[in-house]
Amino acid sequence: MTFLEILLTILTALLIGVLFYYVFKTTGPWGSLWTFLLILVIAGLASAAWIEPVGPVVYDVAWVPVLFVILLFALLLAAATPLYPERTERAEIEAGAEPPERENAAVALGMFFWIFILFFLGIAIWGIFAY
Repeated sequence: MTFLEILLTILTALLIGVLFYYVFKTTGPWGSLWTFLLILVIAGLASAAWIEPVGPVVYDVAWVPVLFVILLFALLLAAATPLYPERTERAEIEAGAEPPERENAAVALGMFFWIFILFFLGIAIWGIFAY
């Protein structure tokens, strides 16, 4: 994997992540732009390392598989975004109610995030250095 492939992957993930964050107001289940971008970058790096290059090539970089995988992950994370969580929590806090405790689902989602990140990071590193 060349420097240009890594740069293209990071820029594509950044562009799509910012588009989803600011235009569609989706951040994934974790509610942060940084986690959303981290997942998109690592998924893009793993796809660049492991998917057979197809489609048009620009500067010896096949960008179609990377773009497709990053869009797929962005759409999956957008589908998992809770509906307006900060508005309901803010309204409850303003009404005098205590903020809700972290539920078991949130803890499971947090563990899933780190397992997911470690898995894809391992795949991306293995794919980058295997060739």
